[in-house]
Amino acid sequence: MSRLLPRIKGPGKGYPFITALVILGFILLAGCSLHSTGGHEGTSRIPPGYGLNDGRLAVHFLDVGQGDSALILYNGTTILIDAGEADAGPGIVSYLKGQGVRDIDILIATHPHSDHIGGMQDILMNFHVRSVIDSGMPHTTTTYQKFLETIDRKNITYSTVKQGDSFNPAPGLVFLVLSGPGGSKEQDLNDGSIVLRVTYGQVSVLFESDAGITAEDSMIDSGLPLESQVLKVAHHGSPHGTGRAFLERIRPEVAIISVGADNPYNFPAEDTVVRLENTGTLQFRTDTAGNVVVRTDGMAFSVETARSGIYPFAVSTLASAQV
Repeated sequence: MSRLLPRIKGPGKGYPFITALVILGFILLAGCSLHSTGGHEGTSRIPPGYGLNDGRLAVHFLDVGQGDSALILYNGTTILIDAGEADAGPGIVSYLKGQGVRDIDILIATHPHSDHIGGMQDILMNFHVRSVIDSGMPHTTTTYQKFLETIDRKNITYSTVKQGDSFNPAPGLVFLVLSGPGGSKEQDLNDGSIVLRVTYGQVSVLFESDAGITAEDSMIDSGLPLESQVLKVAHHGSPHGTGRAFLERIRPEVAIISVGADNPYNFPAEDTVVRLENTGTLQFRTDTAGNVVVRTDGMAFSVETARSGIYPFAVSTLASAQV
């Protein structure tokens, strides 16, 4: 299967008013965040006039247990990244339909582990999927084989990507591939995960899938832009990813950890949590917060959780991707 997706390419007045302007300018220059309580430790109450961002881009990090799935909605374009384990499939289908989704423009499988593609069959059977992006890494499980067979049977456009590739699903929305398969059959499936930086205006969201330190080092060495306000933490908070050097390059304000309650791996690992805390990153976990939704107008963004309220953020000074 080699049908390639289009657009993929290589690498008041008076003193009170003045005082308010000074304070606002200080916040923007410092890249400070404005948070609500929402029952989240370490946050302060939402200032008057701040709340849910109603911008065009919404990223839904779904609570699928010990797995990954994220829905991106932008100006009529629908993209789904991963679909959790097989038992998460029906719930994802229900959630998408609740969001008014009928067609999926791009379905992305970051790598062929079952906690990322297990629910793909339900997605493929319940929605009109226009195109699929896959890591293309060899894997012989029944789950992965059925995934490929269904794509072929439905004649869905299929493509693979590599580090440095970029594509524009819709005007103003840029996807940059920061990492992907290295071409070696012996490559670890996690380190071969597709890592994406999604940029809209001045706001970027980085999806790290299950990439480990080796892949992170490659991304740092690549010279590609990594800075992002929102980070989907690697491998459910594993201690073997989301390293200090990588975090220093990303400088995230918010971290989303997709993780199952009482999982047998004790994820997120304490080391990972501490590394995020040391960078001043506000953390949201799907096992405690439920679904987490990031909304942005390209200039500012907000985080809304199913269980703990809304957290608005001022724009930091991060540069948008130039790809």
